[in-house]
Amino acid sequence: MRKYLLISCLISSVAFPQEVIKLEKTQITATRVERPELEIPAGVETVTKDEIEMERQYNTSEFLESLPGVQATTKNGGYDVRLIIRGGGLKAPYAVREINILLDGVPITDPDGLTRLDFVDPQLLEEIDVVKGPNSTLYGANSAGGVVNFITISPFKFQGFKVRAGYGNYGTYMSRLLYGGNDGGNLFYNASFSYRKSDSWREWNRFESFQTTAKLGWMIDESSSLETTVSFTKSDLQLPGSLTKEEFETDPTQQTSSAWRRSGRYSRIFFWSNKYTNELSDNLTLKSTIYLQRWTHYHPVFGRINDGGSYVGGIDTQLEIKHQLFGKKALLLTGIQGRYDHYNTQRYLYQICVLQDGSVDYCRNASRTNPIDYVLTDTTDKLYDDQKNRNYTAGIFVQETVHPTERIILDLGIRFDTVRFDIEKDSYYELKYWPGYYYSELTTPTHEETSKTWNMVSPRVGVVYKFIPNWSMYGTISTGFQTPQDSELLANPDLDASTTVNYEIGTRFVNNRVYISSSIFMMKTDKEIVQTYDSNGERIYVNAGKTTKKGFELEGKLKLTKGIYLGGSYTYYNFKYDSFVFQDRRGNTYDFSGKKLYYIPEYMYSLYLTGKHKTGLKFRIEVNTWGPYYVDNANTEKYDNYKNITNLMVGYEKGKKFEVSFDVRNLFDKKYASQYVKSDTSDDYYIYPAPPRTYMVRASYKF
Repeated sequence: MRKYLLISCLISSVAFPQEVIKLEKTQITATRVERPELEIPAGVETVTKDEIEMERQYNTSEFLESLPGVQATTKNGGYDVRLIIRGGGLKAPYAVREINILLDGVPITDPDGLTRLDFVDPQLLEEIDVVKGPNSTLYGANSAGGVVNFITISPFKFQGFKVRAGYGNYGTYMSRLLYGGNDGGNLFYNASFSYRKSDSWREWNRFESFQTTAKLGWMIDESSSLETTVSFTKSDLQLPGSLTKEEFETDPTQQTSSAWRRSGRYSRIFFWSNKYTNELSDNLTLKSTIYLQRWTHYHPVFGRINDGGSYVGGIDTQLEIKHQLFGKKALLLTGIQGRYDHYNTQRYLYQICVLQDGSVDYCRNASRTNPIDYVLTDTTDKLYDDQKNRNYTAGIFVQETVHPTERIILDLGIRFDTVRFDIEKDSYYELKYWPGYYYSELTTPTHEETSKTWNMVSPRVGVVYKFIPNWSMYGTISTGFQTPQDSELLANPDLDASTTVNYEIGTRFVNNRVYISSSIFMMKTDKEIVQTYDSNGERIYVNAGKTTKKGFELEGKLKLTKGIYLGGSYTYYNFKYDSFVFQDRRGNTYDFSGKKLYYIPEYMYSLYLTGKHKTGLKFRIEVNTWGPYYVDNANTEKYDNYKNITNLMVGYEKGKKFEVSFDVRNLFDKKYASQYVKSDTSDDYYIYPAPPRTYMVRASYKF
């Protein structure tokens, strides 16, 4: 029966085109079971397939940048995204941190909370689920800032052969081949090949990515199914680095003047997952996923060149049990998650440098009196250090959902996690910072070992009250925790995990013309891990920070006429340090308690008009603005030029066969920074210029 319902849905979706925006949306990520947003006691956002297809689909920030409570920018182009949700992710100097990232429900976030988005193919996405605020009750470690689930095209939902290609300025190309089919019975499959490339508008910022994915779906019988995914990614990205204030104002297209101006990341990723679903009875459903990942990267960065990778394996199994509780319908959700990461990396010295006296020499020959001016190549020299991490995570969770009355939905959940890090490191050189950069070979190599286990309990309670079927109000208290990074733990083996508690109320209203959602939240973070220096000028990390984050979010959509929508969002932030004392290398102490968090705007808003006409014409125009934000923890200066960034797309589609579009990002070619920050202890600025006006022409055809 289930198989025939699925085929019927596939046929109807082809025969009757969907609207650009679904005012009433459902999501599975926030509660691990599919629910309408009206019945979810949490701040959530759902980006649908039709909304995704109105964007360029080159970088995942395109889909997230207009959402309330979300800061999504790119510092380096390509797959790079600086993602911050309600302040979660602010600590990440690169990649994504404090936010649990899933790919088709499978975690791609490391146990220490770092995520690299080269796993994700933007051209293969059909939905993005965003959960704002901590959700460790259902997803465990490193969900203190939120959860984002990138959902790709299912083998059960696409049949045919589709070709897409795009061309843009700055030598930018993108293409995708997607083929899906059915053997005439219970077997469904698809395969995709995608390519993205850009010479970029900045020096030393070339990007090239090739991704291929194969999926197999088997409807075993009327109540069970199996879905297997295999993918491979080859992604190369040069990192141009930050600019000084003078460089940004003079020529934002130049690469960094930093000594380490040959940074980049060149990765290879293998991803496999196997998902099994079985409706064992009308009241009992089993869902189980096992997965394997293997990634490697060659990663020249500050002072060293990383050459390593990780083997990852895990399992995620849950049971959904429908039952009666005190005579009321209820759903018990329980499950286990386990994961093992086997990480090895060797870091090397840069090989060839220009020294301060102008000579070209091996970087290892630099000295205190003749330090490194800048590197000339990104090739390796001698081994700097060798590190091995063995990380284990395991969690068990239970959540009871009960309907005490027809209008009330109550969620009660709790989870226990254990996370263990075993780290070994052998060091052969040390990087000196003063009076300039140079390598110092250790007389005797050092060996460091540390092991740490965290046992964490994460409770959650949420309630929804439905005034009428299309208007609800919710309240929630949720928790999350964040483990230290391996470098932080090596510097201080006694570090605890930081914890966050979120208090939130909100309301949602939806009918066939209007959608309105708003929320007020307060998050308290304790044992925040902060960087400081000891009396010898050595960098250390301590649990010394406390923050309070208060905010308000508002989102609305109005259906003007059939297929045409006007929408927008507004976010207000008041994020402050309750406690944060910092000591620099020279022993100077700075007290940032009571100061606002840097790089967090006072407000953000977005406006858009989007639609599809029955003639096949379609369009989207959006304007995004950030309010002023402090550029440092001392709150000495604000940046206030991220305003009215306008993006435009116009296109035409004929049925579901042919589509052509032209889009322009940063339509008015505004000069602004995607990140503008300043050192707390000097007048040094670290500015990442945002892209100028870029355009892309795309066309696709389905055979």
